[in-house]
Amino acid sequence: MKRRRVLGSIGAAGGTLLAGCTASGADEPVASPALVEISNRTGQTIDVEVDVQRDGTQVHDERYTIARMKTGEETDHGYPSVDGVQIVDDWMTTAAEFEFQFIVPANELTATFSSADPIGPYEDASQSELEGKCYFVRVEIGDGSGNATLETVPERIGAWAVVYDHEVFDRSHAGDCG
Repeated sequence: MKRRRVLGSIGAAGGTLLAGCTASGADEPVASPALVEISNRTGQTIDVEVDVQRDGTQVHDERYTIARMKTGEETDHGYPSVDGVQIVDDWMTTAAEFEFQFIVPANELTATFSSADPIGPYEDASQSELEGKCYFVRVEIGDGSGNATLETVPERIGAWAVVYDHEVFDRSHAGDCG
């Protein structure tokens, strides 16, 4: 009986001691999303559902139809072209806990991204080096190879983020993104 009590108190104390060891745990995000870009790198037109929660409250729930890629013969400029959608909205201006879910229902594909996930080389949106900065959520629908051809079918959806470069992406809503 004593042994159980001792083990129980070690478990509780150990949990308390370890709680401060994680970089993200109780830390609040200091970076916010500035842009979500979804590209269809396949030969099929697709519908993608996007659901976004900010601090547990839904702030975005839309369905987008994204055309298939076009060959060089189909474009005005003679080069292949990948279609996509960019989501830019005022709900992105706050550093908060974000959960993004991307679903391609026809192909039963799902991907998620959270402010607790890595952002480029950073562990998550709570890293002090990211204070006042924004991140760019990139979503790619394809076969996972990164290639885009008419033969590519929607087999995989990937979602990741990188630090938003204000020099490259000039979005007025992003404000002072560092």
